[in-house]
Amino acid sequence: MKQIVMMVSLGIIMVLMGFGCGSTNQLATETIYDAAAQIEVARAANARNLATQELADAEQMLARSEELLSAGQETEAYRLGMRAQLKARIAEAVAIATRMEVDADGAEEALELKLRAAASAHRDLEQAEQELEELQSTPED
Repeated sequence: MKQIVMMVSLGIIMVLMGFGCGSTNQLATETIYDAAAQIEVARAANARNLATQELADAEQMLARSEELLSAGQETEAYRLGMRAQLKARIAEAVAIATRMEVDADGAEEALELKLRAAASAHRDLEQAEQELEELQSTPED
């Protein structure tokens, strides 16, 4: 459903770009287009699951910006479109940072397990060396 709304929105943007006479209208239209593209980038970074609120805010701002542009309020549409774009960039950054943190935690746990295994192997080696030394120092019968 959201994809259909997005496609319709992009269609409206393209139509508005065609009819745009003023530079403010064109600037607002391009900003809205850029915000929609940045939202897609954030979604690709899994912001839907990792930065839910930021992505939702960006989507709402984009929708409102499109409404303002349709109502002829180009300056406000531009401003809100810029905010939507920035909010989507924040959503992308939060998603990436969260994913990297989870990856780092996993790597840290794996490293800890390997360190424990190495310490255990070292203890086993020391015990084996000690037993060998005891066997070598024991007189043969």
